[in-house]
Amino acid sequence: MSDPAALRLPGVMWHVTVTLHGPPMEPGQLSQRLAGMAVAHGLGMSARFLPDTVELRYWDEGHDCRRVAENGLDLWDEHREDLSLPSWAVVGLEVLDRTSFHRRWPPGSARAELFTPGVKPLGGD
Repeated sequence: MSDPAALRLPGVMWHVTVTLHGPPMEPGQLSQRLAGMAVAHGLGMSARFLPDTVELRYWDEGHDCRRVAENGLDLWDEHREDLSLPSWAVVGLEVLDRTSFHRRWPPGSARAELFTPGVKPLGGD
């Protein structure tokens, strides 16, 4: 990330994790709605959840980190009405360029299941 100009080029991929929290919701309903969100998002989204917390993980393409972060902050609200998602607050956001992501999570790492597309309960990590 030493060359800021390189991060503004089209085609830069960023790994995004958005964490939301709010009043508990029935896990079956939440899982179903998250599955709908994964389909609507369409980019191999991974969603892990507890009745009151959701972690969304996905790749996004963007010119710079700021724009990708704005997309991540807006993602839940963009789908909230059509998917009947709860009005939860974003409590965490992480955006990593591809190099930083692979440094933290090298291919074949023991935590690879965190990034497998699909919806599953959160816990046990």
